[in-house]
Amino acid sequence: MQKSLLLLGLLFFTAALASGQTCYEPSQESEGLDDPVDGSEGISLSDLGELLLFESRAYGFAVAYPSAWTAEEADPNDLGIVAGFLPPGENLIDPDNYVTVQIEDLPGGTNLPEYTEAVLANLRSSYDDFEVLAEGEMKISEEPATVIGYGATVEGTAYQVLLAYTIKEDRAYVITYRALAERYSEFEDDAKRMINSFSLS
Repeated sequence: MQKSLLLLGLLFFTAALASGQTCYEPSQESEGLDDPVDGSEGISLSDLGELLLFESRAYGFAVAYPSAWTAEEADPNDLGIVAGFLPPGENLIDPDNYVTVQIEDLPGGTNLPEYTEAVLANLRSSYDDFEVLAEGEMKISEEPATVIGYGATVEGTAYQVLLAYTIKEDRAYVITYRALAERYSEFEDDAKRMINSFSLS
């Protein structure tokens, strides 16, 4: 039952964020958003003391997450979300702060710049005043990847979002960290560690 509530909440809020109306201007609280995600090093065994490993054999990926967080595999859904992670104390029914993993099947030959162009076009059409707060390159599981940070207001509430994604064998693997704007920095380090640990088999 808790799993169903968690996934329902994640699906609802991911869909709401994707169809939001306006973006907010970045505030001084968003300073950490510009810090790059460091994809130069994978996670080592010594890091696993306070981390747990979530593995999906069905989708061929693994991600380390803090032991205090909750992790769930998603039931089939139209958004392609395959896993969700909640920080400690987060409401299972109505979460505001979370990390998700999505997988999207792409037309053959789609490259990273083309996918990035489509992602940005979708975000710009979803928000009246869309503004990228940060954008950069990294590696995810030794594959070239893109990171985009942006802010959005959904039903009057300001959020900050960090997307990191790569493409392998005509599939996009998207890790999304979404948080209330005023709490973004609270979970940012954990979210970036999760992104850095993401590996494809």
